[in-house]
Amino acid sequence: MEDKRIKVGIMFGGQSAEHDISLRSTASIYKNLDRTKYRPILIFITRNEGRWHLISEAQFEAKDFPIDGGYSFLPWLNHDMKHLEADIYFPVLHGPNGEDGKVQALLELAGKPFVGANSLSSGLAMDKVLAKILFREAGLKIADFLFFENPEFEPIRKAVSANLTYPVFVKPSSMGSSVGISRVTSESDLKEAVELAFRYDRKILIEKGIEMREIEVSVMGNDEIMVSRPGELVPFNEFYDYNDKYMDGKTTFYIPAAMEPELEERVREVAGKAYKALSLNGMSRVDLFIEKKTLDVYVNEINTIPGFTEISMFPKLWTVQGISFSELLDRLIEYGFKYSKKQPVSTALHEGIRKGM
Repeated sequence: MEDKRIKVGIMFGGQSAEHDISLRSTASIYKNLDRTKYRPILIFITRNEGRWHLISEAQFEAKDFPIDGGYSFLPWLNHDMKHLEADIYFPVLHGPNGEDGKVQALLELAGKPFVGANSLSSGLAMDKVLAKILFREAGLKIADFLFFENPEFEPIRKAVSANLTYPVFVKPSSMGSSVGISRVTSESDLKEAVELAFRYDRKILIEKGIEMREIEVSVMGNDEIMVSRPGELVPFNEFYDYNDKYMDGKTTFYIPAAMEPELEERVREVAGKAYKALSLNGMSRVDLFIEKKTLDVYVNEINTIPGFTEISMFPKLWTVQGISFSELLDRLIEYGFKYSKKQPVSTALHEGIRKGM
């Protein structure tokens, strides 16, 4: 009997410091994907060489991920791509070389539907500096920040001293999961934090720390969007760092966050505006700050491929609103199909010219 289920090509692993997180997110998606509707095609991308491998479900469950052979990321080096063919692709590739628009651009060039943001919006969201500039242009509040592409320390020290006050956060511009981020309380610790951030990126930013509540909001949709109720995290450490996110698990979560209705409405409004400011589609988790004294809402960053582990905020925020993990995957796949059917601008213009527009 012909298998009429939708083939979903789940792309995971990848060449990123967040490779292991991708495996955890994919395990949750694999577990919750409705097998009556979908057939998962598991595409594992190696950490070092970026080779593509088709993984059987048995291999996936046994974590038997090959490291040799496989398909090249570059299609013209392949003799046969049919084994990786799917009806729609679901990139679960956190961080660089997955969340930054590169894989999305490849799928766009191939004319393949996929889940999540388009290539341009993915790249904008991944670059914290560019994203903050666009948030500011959209009239949204952001913390004061500086960015640097030259790792020479003395000019950085002088600029921070002249323009910011401690504590500050030092971050790679294009990295997620709190990789390479440091909270710095005095100038004596700045150099070490700068060197760490530059190990992960060629551009870093340094932003002023504020007394705030950390808020996360899930957003999904294309032209019309859904904005979840806010969730709040209270870090066990000085901030929600990599170890606490994925190893220690001592941060406290409040889902939904406790706040007055007027403040919650403002938070959700800011999250929606931030999503639109980057022309996003599909899904994102919008990370916000509420300044404790003024109750002003600041945009921190947007994650276009948020965590999908069982404890991740993105799916949990929808669960408390009655949308199960499986239903969430249904909606995201539907958004991917619908977005891919939008007529490209160039084609529309060509048709208009041909008809004497």
